[in-house]
Amino acid sequence: MKKGNSRRRRFIVDLTGIRSAARLHAALAEKLPLPEHYGRNLDAFHDVLTEFGARWSIVFRNAGAVTKGLRAVCTDAMEETPGLDVVFKD
Repeated sequence: MKKGNSRRRRFIVDLTGIRSAARLHAALAEKLPLPEHYGRNLDAFHDVLTEFGARWSIVFRNAGAVTKGLRAVCTDAMEETPGLDVVFKD
């Protein structure tokens, strides 16, 4: 049996100055290996996390209060996806 890539991938996303959904999704697309067809909305981000995130560790820095929806999506995705780890550092 062929061994898959079992290494965890760690990503750091700095959210300093992010005040709009467009800028948030631009930052996510810049720092994470999102598919080309990524829909640039929180539902699409949830789908990416649950499909590809089983070995991902994501740290959101300078998250602040503007990320309430993002936090909820990440929490839901972690519950559904063993191995996904998301941390918010304000």
